[in-house]
Amino acid sequence: MAKKKRVVVLVHGWSVRNTDTYGGLPERLRLEAKRAPDLDLDVRNLWLSEYISFHNTVTIPDIARAFQAALEREVGDVLKQGQRIACITHSTGCPVIRAWLQHFYIGTGRKQPPLSHLIMLAPANFGSALVQIGLSKLTRLKAWFEGVDVGAGVLEWLELGSAQSLKLNLEWLHQGAAYIGPQGLFPFVLAGQSHDPLLYDPVNSYTAETGSDGVLRVASANLNFTHMVLEQQQPVADKKSKLGFSAPLLQAHTPKISPAVPLAVIPGVCHSDVRMGIMRSIPADATPNAAVAAILECLRVNTLKDYAVVFDRFRAQTAEVQQQEQVEDRSHLGQLDHQVIVDPCSMLIFRVRDDQGNAIEDFDIILTTGKENNSNHLPPGFFMDRQRNHLNPGTLTYYLNYSRMTGGPAVIFKGRQLRPALPSCGSLGLMVVPYPQDGFVLYQPASLKATPQNLKNLIKPNQTTIVDIIMRRIIRKGVYRLTQNRSPQDFTRQPPGGPIN
Repeated sequence: MAKKKRVVVLVHGWSVRNTDTYGGLPERLRLEAKRAPDLDLDVRNLWLSEYISFHNTVTIPDIARAFQAALEREVGDVLKQGQRIACITHSTGCPVIRAWLQHFYIGTGRKQPPLSHLIMLAPANFGSALVQIGLSKLTRLKAWFEGVDVGAGVLEWLELGSAQSLKLNLEWLHQGAAYIGPQGLFPFVLAGQSHDPLLYDPVNSYTAETGSDGVLRVASANLNFTHMVLEQQQPVADKKSKLGFSAPLLQAHTPKISPAVPLAVIPGVCHSDVRMGIMRSIPADATPNAAVAAILECLRVNTLKDYAVVFDRFRAQTAEVQQQEQVEDRSHLGQLDHQVIVDPCSMLIFRVRDDQGNAIEDFDIILTTGKENNSNHLPPGFFMDRQRNHLNPGTLTYYLNYSRMTGGPAVIFKGRQLRPALPSCGSLGLMVVPYPQDGFVLYQPASLKATPQNLKNLIKPNQTTIVDIIMRRIIRKGVYRLTQNRSPQDFTRQPPGGPIN
């Protein structure tokens, strides 16, 4: 029996209003399908998505449900005949399709989705640091000049540390492995880390951020990630504490690792520019293009063995590209000799809650190293950015320079040493300082001891680590009393006692 060819669906990102965003990709796929029949693409069934993302009431789950309806309406007949879908997404298009997949298939236990390949170009799997700007100044400007809403419902999903994105990613961590394969789907991530100098914004450092394509960080695009849970010990008697008790330690549970998904860093591409955008700059003709080559390699995967080979090749390509792009020469932007060292980076998303499930919104997280758990011994330049989610203040995202934390060789540019070899900080720990720390109900600081294993678990190149921190909600004696004294007495000024069990 002849193998059925795959329907192709292209999915755009946030705020797109014109299908020119796909550049030459549709025609290039038609061309490649004619040149290479083994791609098994049904070019008669190549569909361009047009979805609404710029109305404030529209959310990503809404768009995912609308995608299902459009799919049934437009290609339902061919899907019933056994054809499957190869989906290529860009940016926010990836969360849309992943939300659809979770809602209609993974979350319901249906084992055979019509989606055979999900190729994610610069996907917003963990959101974008730019969104906090988009939720304020940029959104007002967009609405002013274009006369449309800014898509607040979608932007809230895309903000770093959003509850929706973390939920989707953790569902994938626990359930996704069962869906990778010929009877499920083969997911891939293609991302860039270059910047178009024409798009630099001197007032907004995120547009030229190290380890990003000007909009999305590689660590945020990558679907390989770690989930760690840190849990505070029960309070114990402590004569050194003015309260008479403390709970100084955090215990780390065994980390959980997401299913392995191939990641390729594509050389010389940024997020969405016509000249350098990972999708929009793709030529319609046969001109060699690194993104097209990677897409075709993904489309040729049909077995788990093929998938493993691509995973290893993409990993080697990523290492090679990041080595080649380690120095970004920006001298052409001005008269000064100006080079920027581009290191791999890591992202940490902290969610701080108590053991009753309440979000703790007032806290500090201090990273530490060395035998003394000292934050002052961390390497210079390791800390790059910090954002607190505006809807969920108990969620905090740190962006760190991986090379500064774990060490690296000297950086040489045109025979000149730009930076000497970097030593590793050797270990990593952290301290959580929650508030309030007095009264009848309180929290107490706790620390995770700095160890080499914690450094390895928490800090990974081009990846995100979700860290759930569970603090003890300490209720003290005096919150509730029973008395047999029937004479009137004011009990409001009675002092709290020790912690109740």
